[in-house]
Amino acid sequence: MTHRWKRWLAPGAAITAAAVLAACSSSGSSTTTSSASAGATAASSSASATGGSSAGVAKAQQMVTQLEATTTSYPVPTASVSGLSSLKGKTVYYIPLVQFIPGFVVTAATMKTALAKVGVNLQVCNGNAQPSAIASCVGQATGAGAAGIILDSIPYGMAENALNSATAKHIPVIIADQYPPSGNTNTDSVTYVPGVVDQPTQIAWWMIANSGGKANAIIAEEADSPSSIQYVTNSMAVYKQYCSGCTITVKQITAATTALIASATSSNLLANPNATYYYTEFEDSLQPTIQGIQQSNKTSIQLSVAGGSVDGLGLLKGNSQVKAVVTVDQAYAGWALSDEILRMATKTAPAAETFPSRLFTKQNIGTIQVTTAAQASGAWFGSASYQGQFEKLWGLG
Repeated sequence: MTHRWKRWLAPGAAITAAAVLAACSSSGSSTTTSSASAGATAASSSASATGGSSAGVAKAQQMVTQLEATTTSYPVPTASVSGLSSLKGKTVYYIPLVQFIPGFVVTAATMKTALAKVGVNLQVCNGNAQPSAIASCVGQATGAGAAGIILDSIPYGMAENALNSATAKHIPVIIADQYPPSGNTNTDSVTYVPGVVDQPTQIAWWMIANSGGKANAIIAEEADSPSSIQYVTNSMAVYKQYCSGCTITVKQITAATTALIASATSSNLLANPNATYYYTEFEDSLQPTIQGIQQSNKTSIQLSVAGGSVDGLGLLKGNSQVKAVVTVDQAYAGWALSDEILRMATKTAPAAETFPSRLFTKQNIGTIQVTTAAQASGAWFGSASYQGQFEKLWGLG
């Protein structure tokens, strides 16, 4: 799935539990000196390649219209899956970083429904954001002779030894919601399903359009992994090319120290008194960010967030500072991840699996029901027609 919690490393990247935890405990308010910050500087001083801010705003408005729309064509693979009868009665293990994050809950529920169609069981094991707990979950799956293991928002390096033991016993492994390592090739042994990696870019398009090409924004980048940092870095190219009048300041926060996010937000705003927009990268940091905005008395700031659920959308629908929310179709993600693990377990070969997403603003939030039931059904994004498409690939249609 694609929610937040985008964390560390990949196969072959040696990392200890202590190193992971040390990396997750970095300062919650340090200013990044990465290429993202350099891109932000260029965005406020370089002429846009489009030839002017008006052209950039027009492009942004066009993109926002596309991003706000429902999904009309789902990215279901075309190759069928054979040999599924051999998996009946077996169990797939789903290990999300933190089991109770709303997006993971939806993904687990739809995965259970999808796998049951072919007689396969689902076991959810809470990674609890701890390398030891994740390794224990992988060990349980290996000991039980699982049909497959799906890690969600957990890098391979957080449980490398345990995962190596699993793959040595020919148990296929999916790493979801993480960038693959450079030069990676997906196989029936280990496959990466990166998810929706352009969420900060979607916010960039909205911010340019909403501000008329004059956004003065702070981006609170989650420094918990190279992936979450790279998502923001990638978005800088949009500001640089299409918003010569924008000023973008990137600050780093960490979800491992949630208690510090409110004070970090307040400090960020007080250090940048002219900021009119604030983007906190994922929804787990939304509530403390709102607290920090209130503490700094910057109540006119326009707030945006990605990895949204009923929490962020509820604030958007109400009279709050939240003005834009990117959401991911977690219901579809559950079916897509089920399809991928079935392909790997039957040696059918992995397929490219991508997830739909949708940008919500004041313009389209009134078109949906902001309920957990609507999120779980995927109704925010379009129809459930893709379920029949997957079933057909599995020989059930």
